[in-house]
Amino acid sequence: MSRMTCLLCLLCTLALCGCHHAPVTEAIPPVVKSSQVPSSNKGPILFEDVAERAGIHFRYSSGALGKRYLIETIGAGCAFFDYDHDGYPDILLLQSGPLPGQSRQDGKPKNRLYHNNRDGTFTDVTAGSGLEDTGYSHGVAIGDYDGDGYDDIFIAGYGENHLFKNLGGSGRFKDVTKAAGLADLARSRWCTSAAFGDYNNDGKLDLYVCRYVQWEEKNNIICKNSRGELIHCSPERYPSETHALYRNNGDGTFMDVSVQAGITKFKGNGLAVAWLDYDGDGWEDIFVANDTSPYMLWHNNHDGTFTNVAPEMGVARSESGQLLSGMGVTVRDYNGDGLEDIFVTNLSEQMNALYRNNGKGSFTNATILSGAGPQSIKHSAFGCEFIDYDRDGWPDLIVGNGHVDENIGMEQEGVQYAEPKSLLHNNGKGVFTEVTDGVGPLAVPRVTRGLAIADYDRDGNLDILTNNMDGPPELLHYCGPEVGHWVAFELRGVKSNRDGYHAKVTVKAGGKTYFAEMRSGSSFASHSESRLYFGLGSATMMDEVKIEWHASHTITKATNLAADRAYHVTEGQSPVPITYTKRREARQK
Repeated sequence: MSRMTCLLCLLCTLALCGCHHAPVTEAIPPVVKSSQVPSSNKGPILFEDVAERAGIHFRYSSGALGKRYLIETIGAGCAFFDYDHDGYPDILLLQSGPLPGQSRQDGKPKNRLYHNNRDGTFTDVTAGSGLEDTGYSHGVAIGDYDGDGYDDIFIAGYGENHLFKNLGGSGRFKDVTKAAGLADLARSRWCTSAAFGDYNNDGKLDLYVCRYVQWEEKNNIICKNSRGELIHCSPERYPSETHALYRNNGDGTFMDVSVQAGITKFKGNGLAVAWLDYDGDGWEDIFVANDTSPYMLWHNNHDGTFTNVAPEMGVARSESGQLLSGMGVTVRDYNGDGLEDIFVTNLSEQMNALYRNNGKGSFTNATILSGAGPQSIKHSAFGCEFIDYDRDGWPDLIVGNGHVDENIGMEQEGVQYAEPKSLLHNNGKGVFTEVTDGVGPLAVPRVTRGLAIADYDRDGNLDILTNNMDGPPELLHYCGPEVGHWVAFELRGVKSNRDGYHAKVTVKAGGKTYFAEMRSGSSFASHSESRLYFGLGSATMMDEVKIEWHASHTITKATNLAADRAYHVTEGQSPVPITYTKRREARQK
């Protein structure tokens, strides 16, 4: 779909009622939306929803009882992670309802843990896992915090937060929240997303936790629309919160260093977080998407402290200086310059934001020029990830949409509660175009919150998992044409953290150079599979692969590696091709 070349000035003033609303004025080109143009049958279908067929039987519940509490609008995340190290990613879906203060006896919906059967199906192994009931949950973070070789789980939510130790890949997890020194988090304020990362370069995973606003049932504010109907209030009506940073002590415990690190100097309604080394100095920084409060970019000062540089870097607000309703974030080098860029999802009438990294610690707001923003003007977006679905070497975008107000269609023209997802194709020249042909179930209106990606069946294509409000999840299997070649890397740190988070991988193939960093978290409240995946276009061989390890600052190099397979790389060793064993078949990838 071609873009109009002229820019029109559109005044987008949001009503004071409704959640996440903030007045925004942007200059945008007129765009025909995917919600207005149904997916045609031109070309092959790219994705199919196989959740039911794969054995994923789950239904998320917000617990809403018609009181229009703010907490009902947030939803929950999901995760792809290989808890038993059999080479295939398993699935965790988080549950929220019933509402705080309501009875949790008997019919309480459970989180669900699904084991990958290695044949395209999953088995529900929740019973006895220890993960069944974690309260009103929102976000999940995955990381091997104790370095025993098995990924552990942190779950964030309202009033209850939990750190679960993986008991050796058996499918059993132990709640060690208090034993790990996180007693203040066991019964904490309203937490949403979280992510593991190593901020002090000691090879141990620390933990950043986003907090939202100071809301309780007893201080709930009543808000109504123009027709006198109850609606969800904007988070602006409640006091903002400070966030938290916990340092890993290396003995299985954590210490709250929020104050010492400077994290508490600013407040924000945090909904999404991602670790990144935006200035390439070898020290991890932190980006936080806040809802109706300025975004944060915590620059790592190398001495255990952080400085919020979002305003001077130009990533705190919209291009016109307006506050945005940041709900999801993903990071990747979308334009091939070797620098990590930041994409943030927002509410309808605001546009999703894309910040292009210029190097030397500065960003350019590329929201309009890239095309990634204008297409979203009537969408409200949460979960998002860069995904090279056609393997041409240029990271595309998948965005999960869904408003926060069930009756928004009666208040704002062209805006709906349930919305199709957005698939944005990267043309390799810094411009994204929305794909409307052949998107299959992506065009079905949903109210999507959590979103994660993985190659769950090891066919070399990336698939999508979503957690949707008051409905079933989707497991969107890529079934489109096999176009470009690909490569994936699974990393294992030795001096660096065991998950290889923050390792920087550069691939040279077919005259092009590709770059990405391994990370935990991003999207909204979710965790995608911990593998680095690159589309390689027509290249069947990689001329060179370079991996810069985070804590040791050592470099692994390899040459003349074959494409169309995954490699396991242990810090200090050469890449080894991975053999995936299916349930009834062994094959070399």
